[in-house]
Amino acid sequence: MTRSLRPPRALRLLLALCLFAGLALTSAACTKDPPPTVSVLGPWTGDEAESFETVLEQFTGKYGIEVDYQGTTSLRETLLAQMQAGSPPDIAVLNSLGELTEYAHNRVLVPLPEQVRERSPEPWAPELTIGGRKNTYWTPIKVDLKSVVWHYPGRPAQQGNWCIGVGSGATTGWPGSDWIEDILLQKSGPAVYEQWATGELAWGSKEVRDAWKTWGRLIGPRADAALRNDFEGNDGKGLLKRTGGGCGREHQGSFVRRLYGKDVAYAPTTEAVAELDNNRGAYEVAGDMAAMFRDTEGARALITFLTGDEARATWARAVPESNRPFFPVSVGSYGDAWANRAVNETLTGAERLCADASDVMPAGVRGAFYRAVLEFLAAPQDAELLTGLLRQLDDETARHRELGTPRVPSVCAAPPGGGQE
Repeated sequence: MTRSLRPPRALRLLLALCLFAGLALTSAACTKDPPPTVSVLGPWTGDEAESFETVLEQFTGKYGIEVDYQGTTSLRETLLAQMQAGSPPDIAVLNSLGELTEYAHNRVLVPLPEQVRERSPEPWAPELTIGGRKNTYWTPIKVDLKSVVWHYPGRPAQQGNWCIGVGSGATTGWPGSDWIEDILLQKSGPAVYEQWATGELAWGSKEVRDAWKTWGRLIGPRADAALRNDFEGNDGKGLLKRTGGGCGREHQGSFVRRLYGKDVAYAPTTEAVAELDNNRGAYEVAGDMAAMFRDTEGARALITFLTGDEARATWARAVPESNRPFFPVSVGSYGDAWANRAVNETLTGAERLCADASDVMPAGVRGAFYRAVLEFLAAPQDAELLTGLLRQLDDETARHRELGTPRVPSVCAAPPGGGQE
């Protein structure tokens, strides 16, 4: 006779209870919601990414929301690829107001929360009218001063050859466009600058042509070196530090100070370039703007946090003094030594701040501007060449006008809490 292999009834009941309990525990574990995650796409890599991630860690510790940060130097291309794949980040950090304006009008961006809107000053975050309603669609989380010249303290800022390099990966040419923009702002004033940046003043106008010609005279024999050099110097240590470079002053934004030490001094462009000497109190600025591409609770919480004093103070403490970020409003002392305090006081005490004009332009016009800078450097004294380049830029601007490409409505403004209208 074959003996049954079934366990006794009591044992079977015990096994069933254990199995049920195990399933219940497994089911509870599987149905428990994972912590929310916010995806962020931004421009910072290397040590700059590390300092930003310090701020993100503080946010996670405070709110229990994880942040997946992706830093890339090919920001525009990466964002477009993600959007085409139907998986944009929750938040992207861009410096192009022109691109952001197009995204907003195409209903890709989410209007900012009211609390963030109040912390988003012009000229970095102009108000847009879309669908008959006014809203703000991005906010500056870090800013820089562009009307800056760096030099050695023992040498007057108005003496010495210019250091210049226009190489910069996929966006080669922008150091030259910065020069032209700043010259136009200082020579012709904020009103003319704004008309040009928003497409209302022709590239072939006397004011714009004169800015190009002035730049050509200033850089003189350094034009060829500009085409051969990267904006950071080919060794990544800064153009002023190049051995045998033969140059003593550099026009570059406040971010470049991370390449230097306290042996390099700062001066506003108007103090360093004799023919631009004026008392307009107007300065060119740039910024890294955060915009929401998905309306989630985590995205709203993070963008609110990033524009607050706590995050800004953490970010300022997380990096060496030479790379300390600037913000639309002061977060306290930047130290008495070196350039930080002077740059901060310029940003907060200016009469007018004007957004980087090429950042304001549609992407196609901006790209044509950069290419024109490179062609101009081949023969900066060639009047016929300049005429042809300006005509091409006018044609590109007209093409975007015909396409109905939306433009940023305003470019210049008084700084938050100061300045003059």
